[in-house]
Amino acid sequence: MTARTLEPFDPETVRPWRLGEGARGALLIHGFAGTPPELRLLGESLAAHGFRCYAPVLPGHGTTPHELERTRWEDWAECIGEAFDELARECTDVVVAGQSMGGALALNLAERDLRVRAVASLAAPIWLSGPLPPLLPLIKRVVRWHHAGDDVDLWHPGAVEELYSYGLRPTRSIDELRQLCAVVRGGLAQVRAPVLVIHGERDRSIDPRCAREIARRLIASEDVRLLMLPRSGHAISVDVDRDAVNAGILQWFERFAPASRAAAAAAG
Repeated sequence: MTARTLEPFDPETVRPWRLGEGARGALLIHGFAGTPPELRLLGESLAAHGFRCYAPVLPGHGTTPHELERTRWEDWAECIGEAFDELARECTDVVVAGQSMGGALALNLAERDLRVRAVASLAAPIWLSGPLPPLLPLIKRVVRWHHAGDDVDLWHPGAVEELYSYGLRPTRSIDELRQLCAVVRGGLAQVRAPVLVIHGERDRSIDPRCAREIARRLIASEDVRLLMLPRSGHAISVDVDRDAVNAGILQWFERFAPASRAAAAAAG
């Protein structure tokens, strides 16, 4: 579901959520103009296997596009850092997964914080495609709103009903996303955590080549795996391959933050 107006969402539908009571933490980060429900299925999968999951709402999201317009990419990154700290106080190990811009923020967090045990990046951008992004510093001064449009790239079109995102996006905020992409791209070589990079080949929002470039730039990472999905569109977390994606992320996180490690840390 995409809000085509400036009216707010139902706060109960898009509020932050927590699942699970395990000693291992999982921070789940939604995408640009999106909300926590887009990662709920992943959270349920992780929580069922012993992860304490937390999906915050990024500043300016889950309310109205006017609120988004007032935020900067640094606000989004700061929110994620605080959410990670909260989980780290409760858990022995913390892993991070993010959809779209959430994946970019997860990679940025892993660059800045060596406590991140592992990352799953879903359709993360490290550049915005097309001729307009370089012009955004000018465009945002003369055009206030961008309409998301009705183009759906999902193999399973009905899955769009599981998404709650702004249909009107401030051009100023899109420029903040552009700046974040540049920061993340420049910092990938400093990421040391293992990273699972996933992208749908049908993605028309973020160029699938971003995934290959992310994997190529992760030269210091403990381990990197690239998974390209021929059927999936941009919203991997709700599209046709979501069960396989959730299982793959669980396996990845279990590998680098196993329950046995958490139990040994708790006992020690």
